[in-house]
Amino acid sequence: MRPAPRCSTDSLVDRDRDLGGGKMSDYHIGTFTSGYEEFWRRPQNSIDDAIRSYSVVLDTNAILNLYRMNTSARDEYLHVLEKIASRIWIPRKVADEFHRNRLSSVDSHIRALEEKSKSVENAAETLRTALRDFARLRSLGGSVKAYVAPFNESISQITQVVKKEVKDFDLSPGKIISDDPILERLAVVFDGRVGDGVPPEKQKEVRTEAERRCTEKIPPGYKDAGKRGEDGGYGDYFIWWEVLDYAKRTNLPILFVSTDVKEDWIRIQCGLSVGPRPELVQEMHEIANVQYFHLSLAAFLTRAADVLEVQVSQETIDQVNQRSDEQRRLKRDLEKAFARARELDREIESTYGLLKEAEQRRLLADARLDGARSSATSADLQGVEKAAHMAEIEHFEEIWNDAISMESAAREKLHYLEVQRHETMNTFEVLKALAE
Repeated sequence: MRPAPRCSTDSLVDRDRDLGGGKMSDYHIGTFTSGYEEFWRRPQNSIDDAIRSYSVVLDTNAILNLYRMNTSARDEYLHVLEKIASRIWIPRKVADEFHRNRLSSVDSHIRALEEKSKSVENAAETLRTALRDFARLRSLGGSVKAYVAPFNESISQITQVVKKEVKDFDLSPGKIISDDPILERLAVVFDGRVGDGVPPEKQKEVRTEAERRCTEKIPPGYKDAGKRGEDGGYGDYFIWWEVLDYAKRTNLPILFVSTDVKEDWIRIQCGLSVGPRPELVQEMHEIANVQYFHLSLAAFLTRAADVLEVQVSQETIDQVNQRSDEQRRLKRDLEKAFARARELDREIESTYGLLKEAEQRRLLADARLDGARSSATSADLQGVEKAAHMAEIEHFEEIWNDAISMESAAREKLHYLEVQRHETMNTFEVLKALAE
C-alpha cells in the first residue's frame, strides 16, 4: 500500500459531511490515472448512480439513528428507505446489533438530551450572574433589574426551547418495548432483505482472520480491536465478510451507508474524507468483481433527495450531522478511556509483580532471620563471633523491614490503580452506551 503523503493540517475536518463534490472527468482517465480511482473522490454523477442502482447496505448505527431523530426527520428517512426497499440488504450481524441496542439507543439519546438541557440551564444561569455583576460594576444608571431584563427574557426563551425539545421527544424505552412504530415500518422494509450471517462452521475461521487483520491493521475493524463485547471488537469484520459474500453471490455492486467515519473504513487525507479505503475497494473487486462505495448517512440522504425525488429537509440532514459530530466526540472519548484502561492494566500487572517480589523478599528475610536468631541463641558466642551474628540479624531485619515497606507500598498502589480502573471502566461503559 502506498504511504499517504504528510499534510500541513493537524486537524480533521468535515470527515463525513460529503463524500461527493470532487470531480475527476473522463477527460483525465488514462495511463497515468487508471488503477488509482480509489485515491480521489468519486464525481457526483457516479455517487448518484450508486444511490440510484447499487445494492444499499446499512450499518447498525445508520438504522439506529432513526431512534434519535424527531418525528418529521424520522418519517423522511423512513420514506427514503421505503423508496429503495427492493435494493436494501442488511447483514445478519447488523440485525443482531440493532435488536440488541434498540432500547439502549433511545435511553442514551434521552440522557444526552437531558444532559444538554442541564448544561444550557447552567450556562444560562452563569450568563445571568455575569450580566448582573457587569451592571453593578459599571454602576449603570437605573435599576440593575431593568437593565438585565431584556437579556433574561432572551435567555429564558432559549432555555424554554431546549426544554421543549427534551419534553417533545416522543420515544422512550418503556414505550417502544412492546409498541415500536419504527420497528413496525422497518419490519416491512427489511422483510426478506436480511442475510443469514457467518455459517457456524466458518465462525472460527472468520474470527481468526479478523484477529490477523486487526494485528496487521488491515481494514475494516482494526480500530475497534480489543474492545469489550461478545465479538471482541471484531464485529466490523464480520459485517464486511457478509457483505463480500453477498456481493459475490449476487454479483451486485455495493453502496455501504454508514455513520462510521474511522480510518479503518474511510481514507482520510489532510483532514478530508476521500472515499472508502482503497483496500476495501480492491478486495471487493478481487472477491466479487463488483464496484464498492461508502457514503456517510448525511451524504446519502442529501443526494437521495434529488436522485430519488423524495423530501429530505435540511433539518433532517442537520440532525444526522449533529449525531455524527456527537459520535465522533464520544468515540474519541471512548478510545481515550479504553487506552487508559489498558494502561492501568499494564500498571496493575507490573505492581502485582512488585508485590510478589516484595512478598518473596520478606519470606526469604523471615527464613534467614529465624536461622540467624536460632544460631545466636543456641551457641555460646563471645566477642567477635557474637558481634558478627548480631550484625547478621540486624542485616536481615533491615531487609525484612524494607520488604514490608515495599509490600505495603505495592498494596497501596494496587488499591489506587484498581479504583482508577473501576472508575475508568464505568466511564467507558457510559460512553459506550451513549455512542450506541
